[in-house]
Amino acid sequence: MNISQLQYLISAAQWGSFTKAASVHHLTVPTISQSIKQLEEEIDTTIFHRTKKGVVPTAEGELVLQHAAAILNNLDHMHHELLSLKEEHIESITISTIPGLVPQVVQATLELMHTYPALKVQMIEGDTQTVIKHVQDGYANMGLLSYSRSQQNTSLEWVPIVEGSAVLIMNTQSPLRFYKTISPQVLKNEVFVLYKDEHIEQIAHHLMSASDGNRISLITNNTDALCQMVVKGNAVTIAPDFIVTALSSIYQEQLVTVPIHQFSSDGTAILGRITRTDETIPKMVKEFTTKLTDLVKHISPQSE
Repeated sequence: MNISQLQYLISAAQWGSFTKAASVHHLTVPTISQSIKQLEEEIDTTIFHRTKKGVVPTAEGELVLQHAAAILNNLDHMHHELLSLKEEHIESITISTIPGLVPQVVQATLELMHTYPALKVQMIEGDTQTVIKHVQDGYANMGLLSYSRSQQNTSLEWVPIVEGSAVLIMNTQSPLRFYKTISPQVLKNEVFVLYKDEHIEQIAHHLMSASDGNRISLITNNTDALCQMVVKGNAVTIAPDFIVTALSSIYQEQLVTVPIHQFSSDGTAILGRITRTDETIPKMVKEFTTKLTDLVKHISPQSE
């Protein structure tokens, strides 16, 4: 007795025909007939009555069919459980992140691969609201973003990694680089390029409020585009200081940051991880967060 014989048996009973069973399994009718005949001889039982119209199970055949179906069903369950068990041992994680953290996510992945050679990371880039939606919809296991305390909501678990302050970013030729802090009164006819984020835009509108000559020329979630506009276009932008220190050394050499005079109690920027509150946090999410925290704190202004 083998699995194929049981499958042919079930098909023949289901269709009431060796011909149809042969068609389903892409075999010849004699092959199906001979296989079932060998099974009948092996268990010394006539399973089917053969008629001109097809085949009909005998009383003993009904019992055989019940057990055959149970065996095949158990085998199917076994295959599914084995697949699930294998998948549990494949270390995988989907991360939605703001673009400014991509280098750190890549570095954390490389370092964790020493411990988990089979690690698979799917990284999705997006602005703050996109990262939040990815996590809320279950599309990502975790999200990495910069946020203010007012942006937190109860549907997510917000875990701070590092805190910082917003800074105005300009190129090395800008006269603004000589200020100790930036307030609206010192900004006139400045061109702003902004990261697409509610908190950043709120700060920008505050800084632009003292002069009608200030304007926004670009809003994007592409950090490279922002840096290019600042370096080559004499624009200014706003970002948390920990994002600036995560930029490549090429950009850091061409950019200057000046602290922004705090204008609200919500001035602190937080770099953190978000996960859904209704799900158990996977082990790999915890380990990735730990590794990323070590990397970010190493480059953050607080560690200097």
